[in-house]
Parts: sequence; C-alpha cells; structure tokens
Amino acid sequence: MMSGFETIVMYLGMSLLVVILMLGGAYILGPSRPYAAKHSTYECGVPLLDPSRTRYDVKYFLVAILFLVFDLETILIYPLAVRYRELAAIGWGAFFEIFIFVGVLLAGLVYAIKKGAIEWD
Repeated sequence: MMSGFETIVMYLGMSLLVVILMLGGAYILGPSRPYAAKHSTYECGVPLLDPSRTRYDVKYFLVAILFLVFDLETILIYPLAVRYRELAAIGWGAFFEIFIFVGVLLAGLVYAIKKGAIEWD
C-alpha cells in the first residue's frame, strides 16, 4: 500500500506526463502557417488603428483610487450595521473604533477635496 506522499507524487507525475503529451501532440499535429496578419493586434473584430501606448490623464487613476477607497469603506462598515445590537451589548469601545475609522476616511476625503482631486477640469 502506498503512503499519502507517494500517492501525491504519482498523481503529480501522471498529470505532468499528460500535459506534456497533449502539448507535444498539438505541436506535432497542429498546422503552422504564420503570416503578418496573424501576429498583429486584433480586438473585437476591429483592427488596430492607433498605437496602444497612449497617455492617460492622472485624474482617471485618481478617481479610480478614490472610488476603491470609499467602496471599501462601505464594505467594511456594512457588517457593523448588520451586527449593531451585538456591538451595542459590548459597550462603547466598538463605537469608538468605528468613529476613528470613519474619521480617518473623512480626513482623507477632506484632503482630496482640498487638493482638488474631486474637481474635474
């Protein structure tokens, strides 16, 4: 009878052998007709018209980061609202932690507003 380690090694070896055989068979039996159009960039039925390395305004990324921060705030506060009664039974410590969390996020929002990150020019 084989031990657990030997069984895992056998399964991994067989899996690796099957992968190698399938890739080798596809390489040997598959057609190879390379040409320029086959190697060009193509997306959604539209050929590439502009270079893919275009510059984006930093505002797009800033808005995305602000969205993620405040979206995560909602995700982290929702369980606290669901478990409100249990937190009330614990005492004021949990509420102070929530107020500190919201206060830090509000400070970040005030900072973003003062820096003009929310305004779109």
